[in-house]
Amino acid sequence: MSSDLAARDLRIDAAKALAIMLVVMGHARGIPHLFTILVYSFHVPLFFVLSGWVSRAHGTARGLGETALRLARTLLLPYVVFYLLGYGYWLVTRHVGEKAARWGALPWWDPLKGLVSGIGPDLYVNPVLWFLPVLFVTTLAAIMLRRVPAGLLVLLSMPVAALWILVFPPLGVRLPFGLDVMPIALAFYALGAWMASRSLLPKEAWLNVIFTLVLVVPWMVLALRNGRVDVNALEFGQSVGLFFVNAILGTLLTLFVARLVAQASVLQWIGRNTLLILCTHILVFFVLSGVASLAGLYSEQNKPGPGWALLVSLVAMGLALPMRWVFVRIAPWAIGLSRAGGR
Repeated sequence: MSSDLAARDLRIDAAKALAIMLVVMGHARGIPHLFTILVYSFHVPLFFVLSGWVSRAHGTARGLGETALRLARTLLLPYVVFYLLGYGYWLVTRHVGEKAARWGALPWWDPLKGLVSGIGPDLYVNPVLWFLPVLFVTTLAAIMLRRVPAGLLVLLSMPVAALWILVFPPLGVRLPFGLDVMPIALAFYALGAWMASRSLLPKEAWLNVIFTLVLVVPWMVLALRNGRVDVNALEFGQSVGLFFVNAILGTLLTLFVARLVAQASVLQWIGRNTLLILCTHILVFFVLSGVASLAGLYSEQNKPGPGWALLVSLVAMGLALPMRWVFVRIAPWAIGLSRAGGR
């Protein structure tokens, strides 16, 4: 085992892999509504928890300016690259099939407004990219607040996030570059940083199994009771309290399960390439759905089902392997790498 791999937290990489797999499947057409209710209850907060964890456990002390430049390279540059790829595909296909009714009347420059604003609903040519500007501003906020003890930051940010959820979404406005999501993201980012500074998670496999079995039913019941959550759309279900409880329960469950599968090499690879999979899977879905629609495989009367959702999810994740090979050799900066060596 290399020193680089040994230094990594295999549980966290496995948790990132599980998280991105859930994200991909949650975005696939034909996935059951029950699946989206359960997964959306926690998968976005989970990513912010893992981001805070990694930053605390493996980050280095940098000034605000240096951090902003590094984040611009690793987050904003991929944001621009993959948005423009989605925009190019949109320009070519917007008058084809069902897209003509949805986007055919829009001017060619309309998607560029989303690129500049970073507002989630406006990023329709590659909608998952909303996460990158939010993580950018959240990480900068965490850096500016790094003198605040991690535990205290959690205690302060959680009620602020809850109050923000109660007050801001009813206003019906959106803020640019993820600033309207940032208060919620910061609370979970701070939680991840605090967890990284404590030895809270059990290492023994049998304990992780027990905790998983104990928590899975309460999480499912409460998630179903709270209803649909969509952080990007500032929708948090029926109860702010249940949103936070479900997000934490789902995060813990993922971390417990990740301990059990942490040695799986395929999960380790996926966990180290979540950025690439995040940025490309919707584009793969668009292409596959367009081909299937033109081929008459499904229509309004014959809509895709779970089998299709699973198939396109596997294809999207499988294509990440050759796509990474191409990007590492031709444009490593497009996937947040500093050079062709892959780091």
